[in-house]
Amino acid sequence: MMPIVLALTLGAAVLAGAAALLFAVRSKRRRLVRSNLVDLASARRRKLREASGKAPSEAAADRKRPLSPPGGAEIRKFVPKTGDGRVHSCSRCQKKSDSVGFFVDEYGHLVGVCKECRKAAKNRDLMPL
Repeated sequence: MMPIVLALTLGAAVLAGAAALLFAVRSKRRRLVRSNLVDLASARRRKLREASGKAPSEAAADRKRPLSPPGGAEIRKFVPKTGDGRVHSCSRCQKKSDSVGFFVDEYGHLVGVCKECRKAAKNRDLMPL
């Protein structure tokens, strides 16, 4: 009876040791794979292998830039900007106007007012900007 118990205990200890060793090796490999650190010598070897794998004509073709775009470049004529860039709409009457005066109401909101509505804005005690 005693040798059987001793053999089972020894077998369990060996199995536990092997499992612990396997777990330690796997966790170390995972840590190395997940980290951003790369061995400098292995990176240089990999770079040399990748560079030697290309044919010389492919490497030269990659370095050269085309002198002109394929099919020729399309030259566009100068188009001047229209005057619509400075046209704003009045906050009161919604008319488009070139000269809009900006005021601030009692709540701090910005109000853009055309020439016709400026008198009404001043009567409302809006602060000009």
